[in-house]
Amino acid sequence: MMLRSLAFALPLLVAACSEHERASSSSYPSAGLYTPGSTLGASDPTDTPTEGAGLGNRCVSLPFGGTPDAGPLGAEGTLTLSYMTRSYDGRYAPKNCTAVWIETADGAYVATLELTAALRRPGLVFWQDGACTEKLGPDAVTSATLRNHDKLHEVTWTGRDFEGKSVPDGQYVLHIEITESDKEPGELNSFDITKGPMPYTMELPVALEGPLAQGTVTWTAQ
Repeated sequence: MMLRSLAFALPLLVAACSEHERASSSSYPSAGLYTPGSTLGASDPTDTPTEGAGLGNRCVSLPFGGTPDAGPLGAEGTLTLSYMTRSYDGRYAPKNCTAVWIETADGAYVATLELTAALRRPGLVFWQDGACTEKLGPDAVTSATLRNHDKLHEVTWTGRDFEGKSVPDGQYVLHIEITESDKEPGELNSFDITKGPMPYTMELPVALEGPLAQGTVTWTAQ
């Protein structure tokens, strides 16, 4: 099990989780957080990124072959994630935005499972850099920004990518991002998960003072 927790403050004006909408999410194309000219660090929608800035196109078909109607490449099943969050006293606490998505072990985007942000998506800077923001995935659940931390998040993944194609058995990375601010990134928690023929349940290790309060992952193979 691997936990990679990133919680740090940067002097960025990230338009996101505030009460005041500055622009639609289309005003902020996905770009690298640390790249000069990136709109992820802009509070003014007239700011535009330098041509070619960012991590490139994340909406890249995975090299697994098949079509959305093709049979599974590995075990069929459902991954269920249940988790709770808590405030870390961010700028707009207890209001918060969250994102849950899956990548391959080598960092290719697979699918988004949950997005609670609506037009405040640009504040989820790790998701913006790691996901195909135009194509979430067949299992994605979306909602507006949450007003507090009393929600039990329950999301599922049926083992398909953002194009609806079955992915093979193996190791994947589950990301959970939580933010309460539009001035600095929130926290990213990342966990190794397995898709395969064997069912399992695991408790996610969480930081004692981080915004991820608890989490459980269950893989049910069919």
